[in-house]
Amino acid sequence: MQFRRRLNEEPEINLVPMIDVLLMTLIFLILTTSFAHRSALKVQLPQAHSHKPLTDQGVRILIDAAGDYAVNGVLASDRERQLMHVLATEVKSRSTPVIIYADRMAPYRAIVHALDAARRLGLNRIVFATKGHKSS
Repeated sequence: MQFRRRLNEEPEINLVPMIDVLLMTLIFLILTTSFAHRSALKVQLPQAHSHKPLTDQGVRILIDAAGDYAVNGVLASDRERQLMHVLATEVKSRSTPVIIYADRMAPYRAIVHALDAARRLGLNRIVFATKGHKSS
């Protein structure tokens, strides 16, 4: 019987898979950090510079700082269903404009509910009333 002599081979570490994993991790970290910066954008709300007053007579929805509604002077609770009921009784036709007067401290939720109620009734002429910017 003849035994072959084994050659002593040095153990070898293959670095290619490890480099692939590190590059994929680096790409993932770069992409996720760029999205994190986008959420930190500063938002400045626009000011009204129009000097055109509202001449269209339509349905007026007033929203106060507490989020309560008044539709053409008729008080409605802050529930969307009650708002839709009062709004439906005040609307003459689908082409009637809806003018939203919202307090600047009104909750965003209340404004979205007013928009949603108008759109559910098929009203597509929705206007936001603002104070005009006084220029010197």
